[in-house]
Amino acid sequence: MGAIGDVIAQNIAQPTAQQTDKTKSTDGSSQAVGYDPMRTARFFLYGCMFGPVAYKWYSLLDRRFPLPLVTLGSSAPSALGTSAAKMLAIGKRVAVDQVAFAPVAIGAFFVVMGAMEGKRINDIRASLRAKYKDALVGNYALWPWAQLVNFSVIPLIYRVPFSSVVSVLWNVYLSWINSRRSSGVPINSV
Repeated sequence: MGAIGDVIAQNIAQPTAQQTDKTKSTDGSSQAVGYDPMRTARFFLYGCMFGPVAYKWYSLLDRRFPLPLVTLGSSAPSALGTSAAKMLAIGKRVAVDQVAFAPVAIGAFFVVMGAMEGKRINDIRASLRAKYKDALVGNYALWPWAQLVNFSVIPLIYRVPFSSVVSVLWNVYLSWINSRRSSGVPINSV
């Protein structure tokens, strides 16, 4: 899903012919602006690494903040629980996910992507300083709502696939942020 998000981001961010059809390369020669398959490959590889981590994280949240069980008459227990107790457990999952996991995952994204791009550690640090805050704010605009749905109605086995679908939109945003120069220019002024 990361690769799909990156392909979309590259197509959205492509300069139009009216803007420019060439850019200067590092050696001063002109080269056509176009699709970067290696960038997409990096997003694909990152997604392959992140999926198992996300599944383990969701499993941990499920164990740590279980939904309340109720017995309906003589039938087997169900995970319906009382509305207040269920919402409290879901709220705890979302809060812990957004406070503990999201900031670390976003930082890891920039570090891993920077390493895969061949950046030096100082360049990765500069990228983090320039892009981390915008990515975290974007995260807080999307993921709490997505996770509220994910934790309340999606069974554990389908949480990573659900998150992957939402991640297409998220990866468009991350790809766009990651492809910006580390100039410190705020995202809304690019």
